Amino acid sequence: MPRLLTQAPRWVREAFGHDWAPVEALSVQAHLLPAMLWDYMLSCAGGFAVICLGESYYLPGPATVRGQLIRNVAFVSVEDLARDNDRPLHVIGHLIDHHLGCGGDLDGPRLTGGGGVTSGWQQAANRLNGLYPLGYGLDEVACSNIRDYFAQSLAIYCRDRQRLNVADPQICRWLRDTIFDERFWQ
Repeated sequence: MPRLLTQAPRWVREAFGHDWAPVEALSVQAHLLPAMLWDYMLSCAGGFAVICLGESYYLPGPATVRGQLIRNVAFVSVEDLARDNDRPLHVIGHLIDHHLGCGGDLDGPRLTGGGGVTSGWQQAANRLNGLYPLGYGLDEVACSNIRDYFAQSLAIYCRDRQRLNVADPQICRWLRDTIFDERFWQ
C-alpha cells in the first residue's frame, strides 16, 4: 500500500530499516511454503498478498488496490510482519485454501469445504475434513472453524513444525503428505 510505513505506528517504522523491509519480511515467511505450491498459485487467475495497515484478513472476490481491480487478496498487516508472528502465513493459508479448493472461483468450494482442483486434492480435502472434528486444533484460533484450523495449522507447520506435531500429529502428517510433498503435486 502507498506510504505504508509513514502511516504505520512509530514502533513499526522502527522495526523496519527501510520502506522495502516489510516486503522482505513477507518474502521470508512466504519462502517457508514449498515451491510446488507457489508454482500452482502463480498459474491461477487472481490471488494476491497486499501489505496493509490494520488487521490481517483474507478477502475473496474483487478488491481495488491502488486503483486496480484484483481478486482474492490476502491483506497482511505490516504490524504482524513487524511482530514476526504467524498471522501473515495464516492469512495466506486462507488464500491457499480457496485456490486449492476451486482455483479461486468466488462461489466454488474451498479445500476445507470439500473442494479440490484435482481428484487428489478432493481426496485430501476429505481426509482434512475428518481431522477437524477430532478437536486437536493447536490453539483457540485453530479450534474456531475448519478454515482457521487449516490456515493456522499451515502457518504453524511452516514456523514450528515440532509444536504442531506435538499438538496435532495428524494434521502435521496431512500437511507433510500433501502440500509439502513434491510427489503429491505430480
